[in-house]
Amino acid sequence: MADDLDPRTLLQLLRNGIDPSRIVPRKTDGGLPYNTAGLPSLQMYDVPQLTGTGTRGFMTGTNAFKDVDANRGQAQAVFLRPDAGPSTVAHEAEHLLARQNLGMAPAINSKFDELMGKDGARARSQFVKDAAGAADYLREKYGIKDAYFGPEIVRQGGTGLYEQLATLAGYEAANNVDLTKDPVLRKTLFKDKNIRETYNAITGLRQTRLDARDLPSYTRQPEKEESLGVADKLKKLMGLASGGMVPQAGNTKLI
Repeated sequence: MADDLDPRTLLQLLRNGIDPSRIVPRKTDGGLPYNTAGLPSLQMYDVPQLTGTGTRGFMTGTNAFKDVDANRGQAQAVFLRPDAGPSTVAHEAEHLLARQNLGMAPAINSKFDELMGKDGARARSQFVKDAAGAADYLREKYGIKDAYFGPEIVRQGGTGLYEQLATLAGYEAANNVDLTKDPVLRKTLFKDKNIRETYNAITGLRQTRLDARDLPSYTRQPEKEESLGVADKLKKLMGLASGGMVPQAGNTKLI
């Protein structure tokens, strides 16, 4: 029984056909995805009613601008299918971080547009399309698969971006990987530095500040030089745009 949930959350559960008396606090055996560190009051519940359904998890709140303050006041709670794993927890945590800091989960879309600058909405639609195009690779390499990378999401334009980001960033948080450094995705989904900087600014713990000394939330930071490979660094240092000869221990090496 969810004794610690606020009345608004309980009402929203009932309106979605979930009986609050049947949900069960989830026991955690060890660590949680790192993005949950931004949710100090996180509550997790298993929902037996979701067994056998296509819903692995959800959080509550509305997507109306008039409700942003009420959304922020709700319990930091995620509701999970009993067999849902850490990536689902992290996906819903991404939504909770957005609800806590922006007032509602889909507001990530507007923040993406803002940080991308001119033509941000167009870039958002293109990202959604590129993410769907990377679906096979994401599934085969990382086991990432859900409806947010299917053709239907592309037909909706850029509105599904916040769900795709929650899945990608949730996987990163649950598995301690950085998808923006994947060599294949670096040539497709994350080939644009502006996309990488924006993605990193609006996902994970960059959605909040755990300490006053932390970087400001939702703020792009210049990509660090070490993301370049050794050969690329040499080229840049020596002003070589497309190859050339570099002295090396008395010899020359073609790069």
